[in-house]
Amino acid sequence: MNSKKEVSVKGMSRRTFLKGTAGSIAAALAASGPGQLLAKGIYAPTVIRQNKTVVLAIQEFAHDAIKAVLPDFEKDTGLTVTLEGGPVSGNDMLTKYAPAFASGESPVDVVSDADDSGPTFMRAGYMLSLEDVIPQETWDDFPESMGGQIEKFHSFDGQRYRVPHEFAIGYFFTRKDWLDEKNLKAPTTWEEMVEIGKEFADPANSVWGTTDGLIKPALLYVYVAYLTAQSGGDVFAFDEATGEALQFLYDMIYTHKIFPEDALNQDYTAQNQLYMGDKVAFMRQWPFFQGVAEGDKEWFKPEKLTIELPPAGPAGSKAWWGGWGFSIPAFAPNMDGAKELIKYLTSNEIAPKLAEGQSWFIMPRTSILSAFEGQDNPIVTAMGVYAEAGVPAARPFHPRVAEAQTIVDDAASQFLTKQLSLADALKYGQEQIAALGE
Repeated sequence: MNSKKEVSVKGMSRRTFLKGTAGSIAAALAASGPGQLLAKGIYAPTVIRQNKTVVLAIQEFAHDAIKAVLPDFEKDTGLTVTLEGGPVSGNDMLTKYAPAFASGESPVDVVSDADDSGPTFMRAGYMLSLEDVIPQETWDDFPESMGGQIEKFHSFDGQRYRVPHEFAIGYFFTRKDWLDEKNLKAPTTWEEMVEIGKEFADPANSVWGTTDGLIKPALLYVYVAYLTAQSGGDVFAFDEATGEALQFLYDMIYTHKIFPEDALNQDYTAQNQLYMGDKVAFMRQWPFFQGVAEGDKEWFKPEKLTIELPPAGPAGSKAWWGGWGFSIPAFAPNMDGAKELIKYLTSNEIAPKLAEGQSWFIMPRTSILSAFEGQDNPIVTAMGVYAEAGVPAARPFHPRVAEAQTIVDDAASQFLTKQLSLADALKYGQEQIAALGE
């Protein structure tokens, strides 16, 4: 087994880089815009004189961070913000809100919307253009490297409809304490992930080398697309490299037995519980897990949650990135309040405060990186290390992305549950994508 290589960052070792500044991270992520934080004076509150309640739907783990920044907003605007739990996937977003939107109604004023539902909502005319709502200073706060993603997943027909509030990339979390006990290093390749995973896997006692949440809809797609980025494939083309990724996942489950078959019926909550129940040696998970794990004061220790580069497949150490963003339904009951709230939450003053409250909100925005400068924050540090190592890969795009992802879900599921051979699963996927068209 090869020893793990140090990640070199602008002439520094990885260890040195971990102590680096947010400015270094911003440079690594090709941040654009003004060199100084343009925070002061961007958000000027407007007093709302009618319809005093504005409803925001967002996942519940983010509620505390949102609540922490609301008092000044409510005082300045005269509004009362009500939070409700939002869906956890783009497919759930479509299921929950599409019927109401289609009838010209909305139960909420602002939503946290996913990459895989946003394009559908925008193309259907269900979301309000934010061109006259979000000031240019806010858009300038995003790095130039995010421009392509914003153009594809947050915009339609030259108009922006969604403001990113998450830079979601699958980080590779490891139990360094377990690895140290066996004098092992974190895996750097698929082969090493299998080899080292076997050192820990004990299926009889539900202990695994690795896991993920693979339940349909959407979550199985996430992991298949993650592995396909590492194999160098186009997941929506169901090409040979996509087949390599599917075969690797199948082998981890059935051949090497380092990955639980039950994961096909588990969501991220169950995945996280396995890891925090001391049942998993390493896993891919979204940035929000850092905040979830740190929130369990009794369990958490830094050595239980060390972020390393993803194990490299044939195309290298890769992980696709995307995220969630704030949108205003075109039928929001309190349109004035919605505009004020989305402008406030995404402003250069408030975005850093949200990021400090929950790791889900940490993004490579100039204002956020400036706020974290000098702090030892694992997600900010990992963001820079991943950027410098060339890990981020573009999220696969299809004009009908939610439906295309469902096809991946179905094809992968039929292969992984032994209903179809790999060749037949790939053929099924290709035929379904062709029938979907654009």
